[in-house]
Amino acid sequence: MVEKSGRPTGFIKGIYQMPGSKYLWFRWIQDGKRQAVSLKTDDEAVAIVKARAILAEGLFRPMQHQGGIEAVISEYLRVAQERPKKPMRPHTARNVGNLLRRFVGECSVEFIPQISNRKISDWLHGLKAEGRSRDTLHSYATDLKTFIRWLVKTKHLAPEVLDSFEVPDRGAHGRKNWVRGEVAADIITRATDPELKFILYCGFHAGLRRNEIANARVGWFDLEARPLGLVHIQNDEGFTLKDRDNRTVPLTHEFLNFLTVFLKRRNPREFALRPTKESGIWKYRYDFQKIVRTHFTRCGVKCTIHDLRRSFASNLVSEGESIYIVAKWLGDGVQVVERSYGHLAPSAGNINRLTAKVA
Repeated sequence: MVEKSGRPTGFIKGIYQMPGSKYLWFRWIQDGKRQAVSLKTDDEAVAIVKARAILAEGLFRPMQHQGGIEAVISEYLRVAQERPKKPMRPHTARNVGNLLRRFVGECSVEFIPQISNRKISDWLHGLKAEGRSRDTLHSYATDLKTFIRWLVKTKHLAPEVLDSFEVPDRGAHGRKNWVRGEVAADIITRATDPELKFILYCGFHAGLRRNEIANARVGWFDLEARPLGLVHIQNDEGFTLKDRDNRTVPLTHEFLNFLTVFLKRRNPREFALRPTKESGIWKYRYDFQKIVRTHFTRCGVKCTIHDLRRSFASNLVSEGESIYIVAKWLGDGVQVVERSYGHLAPSAGNINRLTAKVA
C-alpha cells in the first residue's frame, strides 16, 4: 500500500538518499547524538523494515554503526580472547568467527536486532537437511548461543532470544575405538616415511593430540634426559594447548631411538614436521590426515587420528598403569580419564565370590 506522496505506508522519517550512493540511508538521534548508517538497499519497503529494527528499543548500540555486524563479531572475539578466565584460543576464535559470519550471511542478517529464534531455528534445520551430524549441530548451536548470551549481556539484543534458545542434543555415542599394543606396533613398523612414523609414535607412544603433533617443535624433545627421554608439550607463539597447561611425557625406548635419528642436528625452534610450513587460514598448521588414513587402509585397520591418543591411554590403563598418571600424561582431568578408560583397568575384585558358597 502506497501513500499519496508515493512513499510506502509506514514510511519512517530519517530515511534518505545519500548523494552519490545507490543505497538509502537512515538518520536518527540516539543518546543525544546523531547517528547515520547505510541500509544497503534502494527498496524503500525493505529500508523501512531495517530502520524499524534499528529503532527497536534497547537493541542497537553505536558500536554497530561504525562497522556493522562485522564490528560486533570482531569485538566479541577480541573480548573472548582477552578474558582472564579460560580465554578463547586464537584458532578457536578463527573457527567461531567463520561460523558466526556464515550464520549472519546465510540468514541475511545485517543488523543485530534482525537475529531471531526463527532465523536460528531455520538455519539449524537447514544444516540438518544437508546431512550435518547431531554432534555438529550441537557444536554450532553452542557457539551461537554463547555469542547470543554476550549480545544480551552487552545489551545488543533482547533477552527473549536467549530465553527461548534451545541447543540440540548430541548424538548417542557408541564404543570408542582403539587398537591394542601389538596392532599399533605393526602399524608403526609398516610405515616407511619418517614423518608418518613420527606422527604414529607421537600418538601411540606419547598421546599427543592432532594439533599438538602438527605444532611440535624439535626443542620439545629432550633426548638427553635420564633415565628416559622426555617430550615437553607446551604452549608456543601462535599455539595454545587445549587444556592450556604445559605437560611432560616420558619417551618409550623405541620412540627415543627413532627420535635420535629423526631429529639429529636439527634446529630446536623449527617444527618437527614440515619445518618451513607456516600456519595459514586453516585449523591445522599441517594437515596430515590423508597420509594417515591411507596408511590405516593399507594396514587394514579401522582407526582415526584421535584413536592414536585413545589407544595410548587404553593400552596403559589395561596394563595396570595408574589412571592418575595417565591423566597427567594426557593433560586431562582424572575424572575424565576414569570415565573414559576406567573400565579397562584390571579388576581387583573376584567375581566368583557370587558362587563360592554354592560350590
